[in-house]
Amino acid sequence: MTRKLISAAMILGTAAAAFAMTNLDSDGDAMLTMEEMTAAYPTFTEAQFSDADTDGDGMINQDELAAARAIGIIPADQG
Repeated sequence: MTRKLISAAMILGTAAAAFAMTNLDSDGDAMLTMEEMTAAYPTFTEAQFSDADTDGDGMINQDELAAARAIGIIPADQG
């Protein structure tokens, strides 16, 4: 039962991140730039972006977006 709940939560989290990515990603490249993040979140800082960009490539991908939302770096109620 617990495994089913965890699996369902992971699927829902991934789906939510994919939906959010679509809403935030203005150029459709499946990556979020600092400019795209500040367009959605005007008070979003370079430090928050750096914290969310865990692989350091200068963009936030779908997995990074989901993780950043899960730990509160990026608000889950917008985008």
